[in-house]
Amino acid sequence: MVMATANRMIQKGSTGADVKLLQGLLNQKVPLPKLPQGKKLAEDGIFGPKTDAATRTFQQMKGLKADGIVGPKTWGALGVTYTGPGATPAPPAGKPKFEEKKPKDGFDGAVNPPWQMVPMSGQKTVILKNADNLTVVSRNPGIATVEDDPKCFVHGGRELIIKGKTKGTTFIDVKNGAATVASLEVAVKTKKTVQASFHLVEDSAGHKTSRSTSSIDGWVKTMNDIFLPQANIQVTKKRAISVKINKDLGAVVRFSSHLPGVPASEHEWDLVIAKGDASADFNVFFVWEYEQDINPNHDDTDAGTLGKNCIFEDHAGTNVGDTLAHELGHTLGVNDFYGATEKPLLMYGITDQRGQKIPKAHANSMNP
Repeated sequence: MVMATANRMIQKGSTGADVKLLQGLLNQKVPLPKLPQGKKLAEDGIFGPKTDAATRTFQQMKGLKADGIVGPKTWGALGVTYTGPGATPAPPAGKPKFEEKKPKDGFDGAVNPPWQMVPMSGQKTVILKNADNLTVVSRNPGIATVEDDPKCFVHGGRELIIKGKTKGTTFIDVKNGAATVASLEVAVKTKKTVQASFHLVEDSAGHKTSRSTSSIDGWVKTMNDIFLPQANIQVTKKRAISVKINKDLGAVVRFSSHLPGVPASEHEWDLVIAKGDASADFNVFFVWEYEQDINPNHDDTDAGTLGKNCIFEDHAGTNVGDTLAHELGHTLGVNDFYGATEKPLLMYGITDQRGQKIPKAHANSMNP
C-alpha cells in the first residue's frame, strides 16, 4: 500500500518500505527516458545507484538541490507528508479568522479587517475559524445582527448568519472576555437598480450586428449573478430594439475625436449613441466592429464605455455577459485594472481573462 507519510530522510544505502515508496513514486513522476537506462526502477526497497540517479533527476526537475537525499522538501515534492526530524511543525490553531462561505458572495478577505456585503432585509453566511469558545457580537444590531448556525460543519469552524437591518456599516467582533480578538466589517446595502437598454445597430450600407435580442435575457442574468450577491445591484432590461443609422459607418465604428489628425467625419460614436434611451441608466449598442485608437484596422478593442453609453462589438470574446458586466462597472465608476494579481477581478481589463470578483473598494464605488 502506498504510504501517505514518511518519518525519516533516506539516501543511497537506505532500505525499507519508504525506499520502495520512493521508487514507485519516481517511476510515476520521472519520464521514462529520464530514468536510468530508460527503464523503470525495480521497486525492491533498496536505495542503490539507479534510485540515487533517478532521485537526483527528480530533484533537478523540481528545482531542488540535486544531492540524492530524500528529505522534507523532496518528500513534499513527491506528494508525501514528512513527519520525521526537521519536519515543519503543524501551525498552531492561531487567531480567529473569518472566511467566505462561498465565492463571489460579497466577501473580501484581502482587506483588514475582512469585509462582507449584506443586503438590507437579506442575509449572508460567513465562516469563523479558531473561535470555538469565543463570543461573537455585532457592534450595532440596528444595522446588522449576527447569530450562529447551530449545525456542525466539515471545515471545523463556525458559520455565522449576518442579517442586514438598515443601510450602514458596522462590525462583527469576536471577543475573548472583554478583549476583541478579531473583527469583520459589514456593509449593509440597499438594492440599486440599473435600467439597461440594448440596441442592435445597422447602418445605411447594410453593416449590422450579428447579435440577436434572444440572447439578451441570458446576458442580463449573468450580470445579475455577478452584481446582486456582491454589491446588491440589480440590472433590469428596459428595452431591446433594432436601430438604424442613416449613414454608411464602414467596416469599423470609431471613437476618434481624441486622436490628432483623424478627420471629424470618422468619429461615429455620437451618431450611434444618439439612438439611445435617454431614460436608461445604461445603454448598450451592439455593432459589427468597434475601435478607439489610431489604427482602426487592428482589432484590439472589444467595447468602449463613456458615461452611461457602451458600444460593444460582435468580436468581444465568448463571455459576453461578463464583459457587459465589466463595461457596466465603468458606468458605475470603476476603471480597468491590469495587475497579475487582479485577474480574478471583474474589472480586470482583458476580455475572457478576467474573473467575476467585486472587492470591497469596487462594491463601495458601484453602490455606495
